[in-house]
Order: sequence, then structure tokens, then C-alpha cells
Amino acid sequence: MNTHIVITDTNLGDGSIERDVLVPVFEVSHHDARTEEEVLKAGADADGLLVQWAPLTERVLSGLPRLRAVVRYGIGLDNIDLAAAARLGIEVRNVDDYCLAEVADHAVASVYAHNRRLTAASRSYTVRGWTTEGIAAPLPPGEDPVGIAGFGRIGREVARRATALGFPVHVWDPYVTDLPSDVTGHATLSGLAAAVNHLTLHVPSTEQTRGVVGRAVLDALGPAGHLVNTARGALVEEAVLLAALEAGTLGFASLDVLAGEPPSGISAELAGHDRVLVTPHVAYLSTRSLPMLQRRAAEIMRDLLTAAG
Repeated sequence: MNTHIVITDTNLGDGSIERDVLVPVFEVSHHDARTEEEVLKAGADADGLLVQWAPLTERVLSGLPRLRAVVRYGIGLDNIDLAAAARLGIEVRNVDDYCLAEVADHAVASVYAHNRRLTAASRSYTVRGWTTEGIAAPLPPGEDPVGIAGFGRIGREVARRATALGFPVHVWDPYVTDLPSDVTGHATLSGLAAAVNHLTLHVPSTEQTRGVVGRAVLDALGPAGHLVNTARGALVEEAVLLAALEAGTLGFASLDVLAGEPPSGISAELAGHDRVLVTPHVAYLSTRSLPMLQRRAAEIMRDLLTAAG
């Protein structure tokens, strides 16, 4: 029986890039499976799954008897039950070198745009006309510290860019001890927030990190503070963030991700707030990033199944 790889779901195209890597060694089929039942049906004889958003719960994973490997199109793995996969002996991988430069660029662009008051100045013009009245004078970058929560591959790229622009860089990451000499480490996220004007998030969404940016962190960031989120919407307590913006206890937020996408409820209120710069989850986007993601996901799957025999 041929080794069968199932693309469960993707908005990245017709699978031709993946087939270039995988065929003729493997059989590849392409589906639009977005629910547990649809994945169980599409993957009934699958040895490997290439998955974007489909839910790979314990029920799904245990219901696919041939499944040996899962590769997710992207970095986050929050739609996959990793503990269940480990118990079942299913290898799970992400594409951990995907869109590193793009997300770092977007985060630092958000910092720099707020440093130069670009959004505030543009919105002020529509209300007040051609005047600087009401626009706060920008700080020189050297007096405008940036905090990075999470010092993995993207966080390090953000630090490199921010440092090159002259911003002092501070970091919080409880799992990293090898900080460069030109960044300042902090023991807690609230401690980091209290030391900086811009706080940019680069941690995964896990049980431990969901809602990690709440009242204590936002209060520490303060009324001049700027929150940047290009990671996951679930990291932020959105009701608390909205209240802080309304009360003026936080200055501004640049959000590429929200808890609800497309936004509704509190997420929609945040997206429409006059002290929020919102972008529709585009930090990953470039002419190179998506084709690279498809090819790398297929290459990782090929290597996993080849190694497994």
C-alpha cells in the first residue's frame, strides 16, 4: 500500500508545490477538512497529515490508525493535541523557520510607526487639519526602550532590528539565559513592561501563556505604553486591554492578531478603537513566505516519513 499524505486544509493553493516535493514517492490528496468528522473521513488511510487549521484533537488522532506524522503549515501548534500525539507515537512538527523576517519586520515597523506617531498624526489630520496640535512629540529612539516578551528566533530578529534603529532593548524569557550583552534581561513580564515604552509579544499560545498580558502587565506598561501583538490573540486579556485603552491607563496598541478572527465582540471593539492600529493578521505575508511555507512543510513531512521507514 502506498504511503498516503493528506493535506487536510489550506488556503495556500492547490497543493502543487507540495506535490513537487512528495510525488512520486508518496501519494498526496488534497481536502478542505475543517471539522473533526471531516478530518477523520479525509485522513482515514493517512500516514501523514499536512494541516493548517483543522482540529487534531485526541479523538481525531486516535481515530486515524495509520497516522505516523503531522506537519503544520506555520509555527503555532495550538490546534493539535500534542500530549495525545506523543502518547500515540505520532511525530508532530511545525515549520519553525517560516516568516521569521516578515514577523520581525512587522513588529519593529509597528514600534517605529508609533515612535514617530504616524497613526496619531494621520488621524489628527483628518480631525484638526494641517497642524501639529495634539500630536505628542516623538522621543529619540535611544530614549524609547523596547521590550521583547519571548526571545526565540523571532524575538532575536526583533532585537537585532530594534538595536540597529537605536532603541534600547529589554527581554523577558524564562527559558533563555544566553542573552546578548546589548540587551537587558528581566525576571518577570511585569518587570519588563515597567522598564519599557513598547512591549512586543513573541511567545507561543499555551495553557501557561494564554491571557499572560492582563491587568498587572498593562498597568506596568502604563499610560505612555504601547503594546504590539503579532503572535497570538489569546495571549492578551482583551477585555482588560480595551478597558485600559478607554481609561487612558495604556497609550496605544498595534494588533495584527485578535482573539476572534474575523473580529467580533470585544475583538471588534479593539479593532475599531482610535488608539489601536489593527492589521488583519498579515505579519507573515511577503512574496516569499507562503511558497516557502508550503515547500518546507512538504520537505519536513518527506523527511519524517522517510526516516520512519
